[in-house]
Amino acid sequence: MTDRFKPLSGTVGPLFAQLEQRVAAHVELTERVRAALTGPEKDHVVSASCRDDTLVVLADSAAWCPQIRYAQTQLLELLNGCGESKVTKLKVRVGRKPRAPNQQ
Repeated sequence: MTDRFKPLSGTVGPLFAQLEQRVAAHVELTERVRAALTGPEKDHVVSASCRDDTLVVLADSAAWCPQIRYAQTQLLELLNGCGESKVTKLKVRVGRKPRAPNQQ
């Protein structure tokens, strides 16, 4: 092998490490959002992510979106209080829960 080509593990390894860190942060934020919600809507949060100053929450059904939106003030205060980057807006959308591997 010549010096012009880098081994695949040398270039992809750091990318996988960065991806793993991003996924872990995403899962942690989702758990914080669920913990901040006090009602049954917390069981219907699929995921949460931050985009600039906006917290985007995915719910498993459109029926739960208004309930999560109703808790906006409480949710944003608790997240800002625990050191999450300053989020000032909330968007709630409908998302899907991932399928189990044996379901087709």
